[in-house]
Amino acid sequence: MKKSTFIMLKPDAIHRNLDQTVMDELLHAGCKIKRFDTVKVDESLILKHYEDVIKNVNIPQFKQRVLNEYVGETVKIYELEHDNQDVISLVRELIGATEPSKADPQSIRGKYADDDYERSSNEDRLVRNLIHASDSQESAKKELELWFNR
Repeated sequence: MKKSTFIMLKPDAIHRNLDQTVMDELLHAGCKIKRFDTVKVDESLILKHYEDVIKNVNIPQFKQRVLNEYVGETVKIYELEHDNQDVISLVRELIGATEPSKADPQSIRGKYADDDYERSSNEDRLVRNLIHASDSQESAKKELELWFNR
């Protein structure tokens, strides 16, 4: 059975009309769309998605930042596969570092994201880095189930 991964195009990608640009990069690298949906995010869904991060991050206002950034916003979710490569590693490499200012200039975040941790912290919000991608097979399974079986 072919392994797959979960990605979410975040509200900032949608607002900046970069959703197709980001997907074009992933598809050009050989990723294939297995499933896709557009989701209007509610509080319980996004809190479940960020549950572990909220518990582990040492930023008191992080939960509120998550809610402010996502609740009522539209995201696009995908299950991606690749015929020849470990799709999780490939996608993570293609999107680049979580902090856009630290991402490889040729990565998706390096090319298209225009934010950093300092600015987002000063503005009391999450960093706007366009895309979320699962970091392991375990998280991909969990995130696919959460988002596609809501």
